[in-house]
Amino acid sequence: MEKVKTEEVKRKRGRPKLDARITEEYAPSRRQALNKMYMYEGVHLLSVAATEIPNSEVLWREDRTAATLKSRDGILEQLGRMAVQDKLSRTDCVYLANLAIAAVQAGYTTREVEVALREIRMAAKSSMKNPDNEALCCALGNTVDILRSMGGIT
Repeated sequence: MEKVKTEEVKRKRGRPKLDARITEEYAPSRRQALNKMYMYEGVHLLSVAATEIPNSEVLWREDRTAATLKSRDGILEQLGRMAVQDKLSRTDCVYLANLAIAAVQAGYTTREVEVALREIRMAAKSSMKNPDNEALCCALGNTVDILRSMGGIT
């Protein structure tokens, strides 16, 4: 009798491996490299939607002649995650970027706005997984309302 080999199916945990070649050599860890990659995706969103995001310099300002850069990394990272990881629509990302800019201009810190955007991301994920659940949809609306009020938008 021959022994039958059964191959064990390995289950992978987490998300699929993302390409972070551009940022890996500048970051001390894979996690930080991915965070930078998402941040640059946020910058990309600002550049492709420049006409729809009029005050984008609040989040990212680059002056090549003076060799200076001002960046609100945490906010840009959350916007990049919304676009790439969560697959939110471009329109939604642009709207949330404008709300984030308004909140910063109203005096909120980068960290406070980043936390608000993360809450929106988590609520959006839950809502997209269960689109028929009215409570989750309402929770998403509430998180967006918080960011909207931070920027003084009624």
